[in-house]
Amino acid sequence: MPSKAAQFLETLAARRTIYALKPELPANVELQNVRDAVQEIIKHTPTCFNSQGNRAVILTGESHKCVWDHVYKTIPIEAYKTRPLSARDEALGTVVFLVNDAKTKEMQEAFPAWSDLFPEFVAHSSGSAQISAWTALELLGFGAHLQHFNELVKDALPKDTVKEEWKVQGQLVFGLPVTGPIEKSFMENEVPLLE
Repeated sequence: MPSKAAQFLETLAARRTIYALKPELPANVELQNVRDAVQEIIKHTPTCFNSQGNRAVILTGESHKCVWDHVYKTIPIEAYKTRPLSARDEALGTVVFLVNDAKTKEMQEAFPAWSDLFPEFVAHSSGSAQISAWTALELLGFGAHLQHFNELVKDALPKDTVKEEWKVQGQLVFGLPVTGPIEKSFMENEVPLLE
């Protein structure tokens, strides 16, 4: 396999969910490095019809703690409070992924034949941005895990930064890893090559 492809696949395969984090930066990494990586990913992630509806906000410090405290206090099921509490207290920050719903509606009106499919197209693009950002943060030395407390997070985001028409798609919680990932098992899922 060509070396660039092998390096890419090795990096992608090494990405894992890491919950045990601490609110610190890896050596020689600054928050600006996180911002720069996420900015490039949002800019270059493909979108349907080049609609460019992906958005992101990076929360650290008090904004990070405030959002996760809101989720912790608001979530109605006690069994689901553990993850928001650990995100609040043990992580350094969160990348909140959003999409521009106004742009999605605009695309639905412009291309009525695909109208019902646009929310799915948008979710695919957001997912691409999320996995790319997750992998990039791991290359910077962070551990991370992906959460989906979407509406609760949206309610706590600063209204002067996050527009009403932006819909939350996921939250990538990151920090310095305390432990490595758990071993991952794989099911058989051979990809056929048809000629």
